[in-house]
Amino acid sequence: MIKSMPFFFFFFLLFCSFLFAGPFGLDMGMSIKQIDPNAEEIAPYTYKIKSVPKPHSAFESYVVKVSPKCGLCWIKAIGKDISTSTYGIELKSSFYDLKERLEKVYGESETTDMLFYGSIWNEPNDWMMGLIKNERILCSFWEKEKGLDLKENIKVVALAAMPINQNKGYLTIEYSFINKDTCDKEISDLEDNAF
Repeated sequence: MIKSMPFFFFFFLLFCSFLFAGPFGLDMGMSIKQIDPNAEEIAPYTYKIKSVPKPHSAFESYVVKVSPKCGLCWIKAIGKDISTSTYGIELKSSFYDLKERLEKVYGESETTDMLFYGSIWNEPNDWMMGLIKNERILCSFWEKEKGLDLKENIKVVALAAMPINQNKGYLTIEYSFINKDTCDKEISDLEDNAF
């Protein structure tokens, strides 16, 4: 009996690793009861959850979209506040550091660091103000349709730098699973039933 326990324990760990193999330990199709029975619904079928099976120290909260039939189809991880200068140096540094780490998992991303044409926030020390005014974007995308071998039924991964004010920002990562379009349609149809 004692000799067989290590094998059973190894098998159990292996089984659990397959059970929660997706981003933050969450898999496509999971129900909200499986994810967090006490989740707070912040929009139709969109929930803020208190914890995830595999948390990451860079993030402080998580939001998921879960429809009744499709289950989990989208995850958003919201990062901790990052103090930065008006030049955005610390926020950009954190962004590119996380991008590099994600590229080790998902391959090369398409990155956009752009100030929109005609914006008045075009000086180096206006970098954060450009983000605040939605006239600048800093984001990276990994897309299955572009030939990347994204694992665990993931269709798109998106990393973005977000502002709080001129001296503070945060990062977000969004994961869309291959069932996202069907999930969105299901939610839209359920909402239309209210008419």
